[in-house]
Amino acid sequence: MICIAENTGGLGGISGGAGANGQASQQAGGSGASSYGYPVLEVVTGMTTTLEVQLTKDYNGTLPADLSSITKVEFRARPSMVSYDKEIKVDCPYTADGQVTLPLTPKEVNFNNGVWYAEFLTYEDDKLVGNYRSYLCIRKGMTGSQDGPEGITALDVRLAVMDTSPEANQLLDDLEFSDMMIYHAVERAINEWNETPPMLEAHFNATNFPWKEHLIKGAVGFLMQEVAYRYNRNRMQYNAAGLTLDTSDKGPVYIAMAQASRKEWKDFVAASKTYMNMNECYGTFSLPYFGNGYYWE
Repeated sequence: MICIAENTGGLGGISGGAGANGQASQQAGGSGASSYGYPVLEVVTGMTTTLEVQLTKDYNGTLPADLSSITKVEFRARPSMVSYDKEIKVDCPYTADGQVTLPLTPKEVNFNNGVWYAEFLTYEDDKLVGNYRSYLCIRKGMTGSQDGPEGITALDVRLAVMDTSPEANQLLDDLEFSDMMIYHAVERAINEWNETPPMLEAHFNATNFPWKEHLIKGAVGFLMQEVAYRYNRNRMQYNAAGLTLDTSDKGPVYIAMAQASRKEWKDFVAASKTYMNMNECYGTFSLPYFGNGYYWE
């Protein structure tokens, strides 16, 4: 059962998704590299899925939230924090010790594939008293969502950097990146697109960004850049039994990989936005997924 801490985000990992070795699961057990941040709930279009979540007062899930005075728990998800035209809302059964059941049906997930910002909101009568944040990844299946782009998943990014299982990382014996870290990198790449001049009428998020392969490169660049900070921060050389050891000497290598991926991504952003800007001024532009015109929030 995945834990989500109040106002801050719980211990990283996924709920109801694919584990490190690719096993399919629609249970809320979850797996993934451990880190602090917003957990990821994962479901598939065309399916009815029930996720069990533990709301907590702390990151580690040792102090369950007290919901004894709560009158309603509501799950809410949006493609972005400034989007109001698309929203998923579900009233959730719950127990006094913080266990919440989230039922998601094709009504909520079909045609909504992509990564959503999600919150569990707790109320005392009409007063909002608690906020528990997570990501919701709706993976596009064979049924339930034929329209729109395929959408990016954590596994797509993991395969790009071969961070697929603990066995693939012999020195770490763990996954290097949590799902939360991956989706945060995706978020940063899309934010960079939206914030890079020229400013266009189309505004993308992780449910409608149409260029999946380029978005993977953008996310990889940010991931490598972020982990390079960690290696440089924790680097320490020491001598033992005549051997010189360096525990985290990979920073420069990761910086080089980040620069390569970042260059590919930024070149794509610059070229694509210039082309789209010219079409906005002098003609029309369409994406094959959506017919004529842009598709945006």
